[in-house]
Amino acid sequence: MKIVLAGSIVTGLVITLGVIMILPTFLPSEKPNIVLLSFNVVDGNNASEWCKNLSNVFKKYDVKATVFITGAIAETNSNCITDFTESIDIGSLTYNYVQLNEIPDYLQQLDEIKNGKKAIDSVGNIESRVFRAPYGNTDDNIYSLLTRSEIFADFSYADHYNKYYDGKFIKFDISSYNGDNFSPDILKQKSNNPIVISFDNTTPVDQIDRFISSIKSHSTLFINTSDLVGFNLTIRSESV
Repeated sequence: MKIVLAGSIVTGLVITLGVIMILPTFLPSEKPNIVLLSFNVVDGNNASEWCKNLSNVFKKYDVKATVFITGAIAETNSNCITDFTESIDIGSLTYNYVQLNEIPDYLQQLDEIKNGKKAIDSVGNIESRVFRAPYGNTDDNIYSLLTRSEIFADFSYADHYNKYYDGKFIKFDISSYNGDNFSPDILKQKSNNPIVISFDNTTPVDQIDRFISSIKSHSTLFINTSDLVGFNLTIRSESV
């Protein structure tokens, strides 16, 4: 009996040790930070070359991102849409990069948003459905304006984004940072919200290259706006 008991104990220990050894394989790994890299193309002087170089950086690091551009710049710099792969969402910034809340007439506001989207869609042969208001400034008209422009996601704000769902826009929390001032140490704090890190085309692309390299070494999952809202916000030519 003692031999049988001893054998049972040894067998139990072996099984327990085996479970302990393989358990980490089945446990969830460290939760990554969800990072949305966001870029505003607002300066037409260097737009074409900047977009070309930025596209190469995205390919180099195999990251997703979202690029917002004005309609006016898109019309004269088509590669700021066509250079980017399907993993990059394209969004609009109005046509002329004007503050919507300073336009007193509703129809003029609507024209700015519609014409910005129309220019981007026409140049890129896409359907863009994500928007950011210049300077983050909007007014009470914004939901109506976006709905009438067939735009379904609004990333105008520092602390949230709005997603169109079931006939209305719903607010979701985010944490936003200016990429020029962002420290990778922030990623060690493990934010509960998706992290949006924004640049514009006044930032040299080689600086952005170094930045992406530095944060890829952390536990980071790069997404685009489509990933965040859960449906496609940039429908490209084969689907349009």
